[in-house]
Amino acid sequence: MLLIKDIKLKLNEEDRLQEKIEKVLGHPIRSFTIRKRSLDARKEPVYVYSVAVEVDHEERYLKKKGVSSYHREDLKAECLERNETCIIAGYGPSGIFSAWRLIEAGYHVIVFEKGKRIKERETDVERFFREGILDESSNVQFGEGGAGTFSDAKLTTRLKDPFIDYILDVLIEHGGNEKIRYEHHAHIGTDEIRRIIASITDDLIEKGCEFHFSEPVTDLQLNEERKVTAVITDRGRYECDRFLLGIGHSAHDTFDLLRTLDVYMEKKDIAVGFRVEHPQSLIDERQTGYRIEEANEYFLTHKDTKGVYSFCMCPGGIVVPAMSEKETVVTNGMSYAARDSGVANSAILIQVRSDEFADGFDYLRKIEKEAYAYSSSYQALSQNISDYMNGEIRPLHFTSTYPLKTVLYDFNQMFTKEENEILKRAFLDFDRKIPGFIEQGIMVGPETRSSCPVRILRNERMQSINTPGLYPMGEGAGYGGGIVSCALDGIRIANAILSEYEQI
Repeated sequence: MLLIKDIKLKLNEEDRLQEKIEKVLGHPIRSFTIRKRSLDARKEPVYVYSVAVEVDHEERYLKKKGVSSYHREDLKAECLERNETCIIAGYGPSGIFSAWRLIEAGYHVIVFEKGKRIKERETDVERFFREGILDESSNVQFGEGGAGTFSDAKLTTRLKDPFIDYILDVLIEHGGNEKIRYEHHAHIGTDEIRRIIASITDDLIEKGCEFHFSEPVTDLQLNEERKVTAVITDRGRYECDRFLLGIGHSAHDTFDLLRTLDVYMEKKDIAVGFRVEHPQSLIDERQTGYRIEEANEYFLTHKDTKGVYSFCMCPGGIVVPAMSEKETVVTNGMSYAARDSGVANSAILIQVRSDEFADGFDYLRKIEKEAYAYSSSYQALSQNISDYMNGEIRPLHFTSTYPLKTVLYDFNQMFTKEENEILKRAFLDFDRKIPGFIEQGIMVGPETRSSCPVRILRNERMQSINTPGLYPMGEGAGYGGGIVSCALDGIRIANAILSEYEQI
């Protein structure tokens, strides 16, 4: 195959792509697939494509500008009868893709997930959004698919890894749109990712994977060398050869268990903040001057004595209650595939260094509980950005999309004097980049679940440094920060297990 880069077409001219490819080569082609598409809006907006092409006598075209040879490696694992049991705790992206890889390779895989399957989970989440009745085991954080199931389901990552194609293949095979393979800032949407993950789970069950939903791991059995030999739940004891820990950042009870077992962890930096909401029309106009197919995004950073940045930007989305413990308030962002709410939201976070807290979980929980105490409910805290800048409290410019309502609050009380000064400088910086960011925006918070405050250290064999047979992976272990990076980490763990098995 050939790879052809920098093919430019005006918007809505994708049906002319084959014609343009054949013009570049000067010859008819057999087929093509889009590998990448990005928007160049510096002048008249155009899409810029990279395409993989099948054509006869491809060696003839290798000297043409932008044309190179292309080969896609087959990354499927060889299926053998491995005679080993791998238990996975947590069924977010790292759990899903480690299970997929290990089942593909012939292992016996058992998955334990604290929450419920998506259909039941949807019912619990919708009831919480509507009535404020929280199920601590089935919510935005816990259940089939993990926290990313109730998000924008972004597939962006800065990582370069051939297994990204492997991940996208699985998602597309189970109903994902082919566009996620090549869109520059690909996303699936919470409605679509739920359907896709449910299909993957059904497929894994058919392939022999054993699932235990609503059954959290409560203890681990270690032998005299501290190797994990069995997993304990309230329903039984399950022996295993390998234990893959793929919990998210909110599984506080599991982290408490790991501490009692002296599994080695280190503190790491975190970030806290709030969601900001703006009319989507403002972001569209300021970013490109128009809307292209769907709502526009932004990515903002401000360098200071502490970093401030936007995170998990959800165009055309809503702010959602993302708590997993009663009498706390936590916000997050979510978008449906259409991104058509008319409101943009994003987290704005400020760095918190690990030397600023004794225990990161306690630090974050204190913020969440104080927010609940202030509102005396699951209502989120809110303020106009302009009022935050001036230390005032006035009615919001517009009603927040947060479904459980909000109460007015001065966010100056949430941060130290230094942090407020940094955040305000950041807002002025962001307003220069997106004029109207301050005057037309509102703040809704707190946002405390952007990352895990610990990292469970692992050795070169991808196992815990002091607990053999335990493979920490994904966001809760401190090795991921989104769907793709966590899925890649799950595959990385599975590949390490494959490598070990082959050396035995």
